[in-house]
Amino acid sequence: MIRRAHQPGGFTSVELLLVLALSAVILGAAVVSYGTLMRSQPSVSSMVAVPLGTTRSQNFYGTLNTTVDVGMAPQYGALSLAEELREQFLTDTLSATAVYCLPRDGMNTFRPSVIVYDSSTDDELDTPQKFRAHIIAHAGVSSSLYRDYRNPLNDGAAPPQNASIFVLGYSKYSGYLKVNAIYDIDLIRFTGATEPNGIHASVKRYADATSSITPSALTYMGGYDVFFPPSIPSPTSSAQWSTDGFTPLFITIERASRLALRESPSTIDRFKRAYERPFYFIWWPDPAARHLGQVANTLSSTDPRQAYNHMAGRSSFMFTVPMFPAL
Repeated sequence: MIRRAHQPGGFTSVELLLVLALSAVILGAAVVSYGTLMRSQPSVSSMVAVPLGTTRSQNFYGTLNTTVDVGMAPQYGALSLAEELREQFLTDTLSATAVYCLPRDGMNTFRPSVIVYDSSTDDELDTPQKFRAHIIAHAGVSSSLYRDYRNPLNDGAAPPQNASIFVLGYSKYSGYLKVNAIYDIDLIRFTGATEPNGIHASVKRYADATSSITPSALTYMGGYDVFFPPSIPSPTSSAQWSTDGFTPLFITIERASRLALRESPSTIDRFKRAYERPFYFIWWPDPAARHLGQVANTLSSTDPRQAYNHMAGRSSFMFTVPMFPAL
């Protein structure tokens, strides 16, 4: 008679304890991960009804809404729109005949498709200041719309919060400059008790679908916006985050040859560093940033980097653009 060896069935108590312990660890990690995801979701995907008002909404987007739903930073949906706008901006500037950055404090109300210009009598538009003077003299633009500004600290005034970038192209019409596109950068601070506290930041592109020889207005063609909360969590007063901001929006690096005209070593002259063509450093607000809190700046005011080194790490949207590539 052959006896069969006894084969134990199931798990031993030690094996059961090991399986239960591993299951607890796995389930615990899943719960923690889910909790982290749910806690971070409002800061990633929450929307804010920003009270721009009808005047701003119509000026920015061509709508009559009193409020605009905007994603709270960090906003990765807006990040994809910003990337798309970056590619469009680079395409526009690569084919441009001239690029002018004009700083401003209020809204931009000047978006023409063409600008009157007579090369035989009008000045050479070789600086943004001359471009500003030209549109004031010949296009009926108010002198208060754009600031007469040459980089931070040159006049002791605070840098402008907003800017317009004019991208000019080849004109087939005699007596006119063609405006291919205008990029408006606007930052608006909201501090009211009934308002969502924070800063609304937007970059918008305006262009026309067809060429025109009459001064018609360009239309909104796309862009992105994002609402940055205060850098101080749950502030009790606007003074706690009063240093939040995003400046400068651009820096102008002038020709080194302009050092022959000494103006002020600690302000204007420090930016005369370009060997050949002058150029801009331009920054756009980054939707992936969590806030617009102040960043320390330790360089001397005689160093041109002092004006913009604090922008490093604040935005992944930085551009180097020739000031007027046709000249």
